[in-house]
Amino acid sequence: MTAYRSFSRSGAPILLGLAVLLTACSGDDTNYAIPAEICETAIAPETLQVLLPPGDEFEAASAPVSTTVTCEVSIDSRLYIDITGYAVVGALDPSEHARALQLENSVEENWGVGMPAVLADKGALVSLPCGAGDGTDAMLVQILVIGDHVPENERRQRVTDFTRSYVTGLAEQLDCDARPASAGPT
Repeated sequence: MTAYRSFSRSGAPILLGLAVLLTACSGDDTNYAIPAEICETAIAPETLQVLLPPGDEFEAASAPVSTTVTCEVSIDSRLYIDITGYAVVGALDPSEHARALQLENSVEENWGVGMPAVLADKGALVSLPCGAGDGTDAMLVQILVIGDHVPENERRQRVTDFTRSYVTGLAEQLDCDARPASAGPT
């Protein structure tokens, strides 16, 4: 006599395991493209790509508010990079703001005349001596990287590269004379 077993009883665990395996594999794919401009600011796409996790949908949305401009970069509707630019009168010291944000493993660099920068594993602050054309004469750019998807030993360098790219694009957008030094401390 042949015994038949219900598929739902014997085959279901196999299908469930296969579904979990396929889902896990698909999570490692990057199915989005990084544009050469985010929130109306030119960037080097490769410097942003290495700060983001795999996913399907890229989104960068800006929300200008008075003398503050924000840009949020999300993958699959989850926020990974939060950028805020503060247009001010008189330069702001980024090291004071870095202490308030409690950025870990931070280093201070000078990216040019009047361009102090604080760079850390999960964020950066840079003072750009150029206003937004509304009576302001400086911008304080704050970049925060959210999550632990970037290898720890590469975080600060990746944050630094993207910050330099973004601040350079912002300086061009605002038609500033000042630009970040090309690389490394000066």
